Amino acid sequence: MITFLLLLGAVSVYGQGGHGHDHGHNHSCIHNNHQQKTAKQVIVSVIIDLDENGDGDLEAKEVLAQFAANYDKDGSGDVSEDEFVHQWHHTYHDTHPFAGYLFHNFDMDNDNKLTDKDVTAMEQALDTNGDGKLSIAEFETAMTRLYTDCVTTKG
Repeated sequence: MITFLLLLGAVSVYGQGGHGHDHGHNHSCIHNNHQQKTAKQVIVSVIIDLDENGDGDLEAKEVLAQFAANYDKDGSGDVSEDEFVHQWHHTYHDTHPFAGYLFHNFDMDNDNKLTDKDVTAMEQALDTNGDGKLSIAEFETAMTRLYTDCVTTKG
């Protein structure tokens, strides 16, 4: 679902820098990947996972299907921070603190869970050309900003 996630009044999410959506948690805005993958490599993997039909647009239904299948481990209909962080780390190998940082940037209504409302809000906010679709280019730009707003380290 997230994958990427998907999907903010562009500047409001891009400028989080680990602050703002932290809900009192100490999430690291340092991108660190256990398999030494670059931000670009992770983002490409996320896009491949999200664009299931290969049409170049990330539709809410695709993202929601991805979340339901891979992130909603307890079947509750939403994705908790623990579920997201665990699965993001397992799938993309970013550290747990960085995955927490991403979670709080994707949690559009700050309720500590990712739902269909968050996906829809992200889709609308990241649709910068206003065509009613979230293109891969728009999503990639948003994700790149989330990753590059952070300090990249090796390890």
